[in-house]
Amino acid sequence: MLTNSTHFAMKHIEGQIVDVLNRDIFSGSLDIEDGKIVAVNRHATKETVYIMPGFVDAHIHVESSMLAPCEYARLAMKHGTVAIVTDPHEIANVCGVEGVRYMMAESDRTPMKMCFAVPSCVPATALCPSGAVVDSTQVAELLKDPHVYALAEMMDYVGVINHDAECVAKLAAARQAGKPVDGHIPCITGEDLRHYVEEGISTDHEVNTLAEAEEKMELGMKILLRRGSAARNLKVLHPLIAQHADMLMFCTDDQKAFDLQNGHINKMVASEVQLGYDLFDLLRIASVNPVHHYRLPVGLLQPGDPADFILCKSLTTFDVVETYIDGEPTSHLGYQPVERIINNFKVQPITTSQIAYDLSQCEELHVIKVKDGELITPHLVLKRDEWDDIQKIVVVNRYQENPSIGVGFLSNFNITNGAVAQSIAHDSHHIIATGSSDELIVKAVNRLIELQGGIVVVDEHSETTLPLPIGGLMSNEPAETVAAKQIALIQHLRKLDCVRFSPLIALAFLELVVIPELKITDKGLFDVVKFEYI
Repeated sequence: MLTNSTHFAMKHIEGQIVDVLNRDIFSGSLDIEDGKIVAVNRHATKETVYIMPGFVDAHIHVESSMLAPCEYARLAMKHGTVAIVTDPHEIANVCGVEGVRYMMAESDRTPMKMCFAVPSCVPATALCPSGAVVDSTQVAELLKDPHVYALAEMMDYVGVINHDAECVAKLAAARQAGKPVDGHIPCITGEDLRHYVEEGISTDHEVNTLAEAEEKMELGMKILLRRGSAARNLKVLHPLIAQHADMLMFCTDDQKAFDLQNGHINKMVASEVQLGYDLFDLLRIASVNPVHHYRLPVGLLQPGDPADFILCKSLTTFDVVETYIDGEPTSHLGYQPVERIINNFKVQPITTSQIAYDLSQCEELHVIKVKDGELITPHLVLKRDEWDDIQKIVVVNRYQENPSIGVGFLSNFNITNGAVAQSIAHDSHHIIATGSSDELIVKAVNRLIELQGGIVVVDEHSETTLPLPIGGLMSNEPAETVAAKQIALIQHLRKLDCVRFSPLIALAFLELVVIPELKITDKGLFDVVKFEYI
């Protein structure tokens, strides 16, 4: 395994070398000096461990793990991830450019190669204001930063198609900087899609059908196969692997700490190996494609490359023995507390009168339907005799002392005798809450305000909390502690009869007005299809 040659001051690592670029596996060794691979040698060895390129997550929001960057990296590196392309638009929506710079500074404290994409839509749209604005001038400046490798997902596809001045300026800045642009355009086809792609947008992770993927690939877009804690298009799109491996990348997008504990990109590769897909195609998707597409400073096990690689016991389970980055092992790394905390939380406690809604004169309601494992939320219009399943949902603007509050109704979430509130509500990250009564909703919201961010589940007699002091999005505690608290929140919700696949993630996406069909903001219900408030 790892030995040191005192004569050459060089590391020498033996095993079964998996050369993805040349589609070969052979016995041999790596010679490593000053963080670089200086030689790849072929020779007999007794070592059975597989040496292979490290994994890359092509699209992730670190904040969604609820972990600070160093803690996220510590967990992901255990599973063989050496690099990520991370879009810090969650913290940018809360704290603006300061939030982006904060994430970059924290990333410098971990050996993982955290490669940033500049948030392109802060706020997501002008119709849904957040805690900050990152305009085209600021985007252009951030694109010059050496941490940056792309312009992040262009969610305002309406603005792109209609040539909105800010969208045009941001896309021009990316072209001038020579950086690729990531896309976000679910369910759009035909001429609108073509116009969007012609603006230089090169990827999409919001793909829901094989036909949608085929159309986008024909236009030149790379498709990201996603398996996060909520959205999992890999289940539908995996047949693309057989014919289009050169056009695909793996990503998790949004993955909670309790899921990250159990695996990352390595588990995506393992699941597809079990389905019979070609090993080298899968490893290309998991490492080579994102490195080449984003021009990442990540080695691919070739002489002269950075010594970024992993040691695995098996080419079916991909359980990682060790992860090396720039020639150094990472498994020994422990918890690193953050150096500072930033936040943006101004709202004062609310009362039940502020969320009251008189239904006595209503004959029908516009209702958001939640579906397991999907971010798309159907728009229901229910008559009075169909209201058995509904419960109230509220969004409270956390950036105002006297907040604007949106009130609506939700179907298929199902909380009995309790409520949940959280300061994670993509992408504006206002307080979003739902529950079985106004009193319990207000109880949860006000406890959350007291914590200055996090997640709160309450019933009449108890509460479970996860404080998130960094922007109301991330914890400053160890990853294992955060994961345990996430699980405790889910267990409390289960006791309240909320048995959604991932209820906290489902709740977090109900404010995101760029994903169809019906969403809610602090201004009320928003019809995403018509792109207007109801």
